[in-house]
Amino acid sequence: MEIKILTKAEQDKYDKEILDMLIQGDAEFVPPLSARSSTTQSDLTGTANVNGGVLNYFNELKKQRILVATLEDKLIGFVSFKENFVNEKIGEESLPNIYISTLLVAPSGRGKALTSKMYETLFAEYQNANVFTRTWSTNEAHIKILSRFGFETLSVLENDRGNGIDTVYFKKGDKY
Repeated sequence: MEIKILTKAEQDKYDKEILDMLIQGDAEFVPPLSARSSTTQSDLTGTANVNGGVLNYFNELKKQRILVATLEDKLIGFVSFKENFVNEKIGEESLPNIYISTLLVAPSGRGKALTSKMYETLFAEYQNANVFTRTWSTNEAHIKILSRFGFETLSVLENDRGNGIDTVYFKKGDKY
């Protein structure tokens, strides 16, 4: 298994595989990726399928840095992230930082601690940066991993993704 952060020049090589993974994993996200207009969309309430669906999401994702996990030259997982990201929840005082917008592991890569290995690769590369991400409150598996790595809750947006499903922002680092 190989895990590496791609250069911008290398990213195009993985476009088709990443798009295929997004399409296959669409419904695993809350709300589905096809119902979002971007990877950092702040309003996730009342979303419905938008024109372009997963392709819109993918086109936004392509503008970010990407870490890939491959096995025998086949993509089995990836993380997309932005460097030095600031929004209404992540202020300028948190710089330098990275914001993880998407993490997806193919069914064939699950159960191999791949999510942890991808996080470890990011932490090694960005050891002097704060790390931020968000997920939905019922995504227990991801929240457990975040907790194990020392992420703390930054903010909770109640019912942001539907009745009883909150958006939870997480932070890791000491410069916030």
